[in-house]
Amino acid sequence: MDLVDIALSSLSFLTLKEKILLKKNIDSLDSLAVLSIKDISSIIGRVINRSVWNGRETSIAARKGASIMESQHIHAVYYKDCNYPALLREIINPPYMLFYRGNIISLQKECVSVVGTRNVCKETAQSSFEFARDAACDGVTVVSGNAIGIDCFAHKGALSSGMSSSTVAILPCGIDTIVPHGHKVLVQKILESDGLVASEYIPGCPAVAWRFVQRNRLIAALSLATVVMQAPPGSGALITASFALDYNRDVVFHKSGFCSEALKISDNTEKRLRADKKNEKKLARSSHYYIEAGAPVISSYAEYKTVKHAAPGTLGMDFPGQLSFAGL
Repeated sequence: MDLVDIALSSLSFLTLKEKILLKKNIDSLDSLAVLSIKDISSIIGRVINRSVWNGRETSIAARKGASIMESQHIHAVYYKDCNYPALLREIINPPYMLFYRGNIISLQKECVSVVGTRNVCKETAQSSFEFARDAACDGVTVVSGNAIGIDCFAHKGALSSGMSSSTVAILPCGIDTIVPHGHKVLVQKILESDGLVASEYIPGCPAVAWRFVQRNRLIAALSLATVVMQAPPGSGALITASFALDYNRDVVFHKSGFCSEALKISDNTEKRLRADKKNEKKLARSSHYYIEAGAPVISSYAEYKTVKHAAPGTLGMDFPGQLSFAGL
């Protein structure tokens, strides 16, 4: 890993294969910085309609990222390294590098992704905590996104197990910045428990809306199954579920996400979305839609294990193309 690798990791307009090809044609960060967008297009064999490429700014960001990595003890794993998560290599356009703090070996254990809404009800919050605790006690790593709501309860549940390397948080920004800011203590507890905090974005990279969606694809990719605890229509958790299906992973829903309080939250969300016709696509994405198409509903980790062992890799296969987000 060098400055060139850090710089290439920041080029979101290039695919993994294109970054690899570009690296073969440059010998330093300076040689990358002087390239024009026309030069890059010529090297990778694809015309890039992009006018905001700035080699100097990319160089500055890479040097800044390297400095942050050194000062904050941030590590990185290259896609060809032995510690790079094997499941991540299976997806379309995996990250060129994964930046992390903590124990990368956490992702070499069996993992389960636990996702859901920020606007969580009491029953689902408790169920998320208990599911993650029981999974961790069974030696499974709980993967989530460190967000307010379900993510937070999932991480805390895993930590409550007392098991080492019990949970992994994937961030939508450089891991020198904790999003949300109020979860700094939670992240510290994850690291103290030999867990992992990781991101595909170089240190110094801010969180913006589209990076949350891209973060969700990693949460889906890192586990053979994604458990949706509570997800109103249009929820980011359902985007994660769609990614999981695109990656031939299992998608499971938790019964608590359909309790009376959770349904009330869903109804209110649906009413708000229906007020704007632009939200038609979001309304088409609902928990009930996935369940009607074959996704199982469980009420505990014990039931999850039964479902998982009954039909691994075969759950929820018949979904229409408009629910696919893998190409984002």
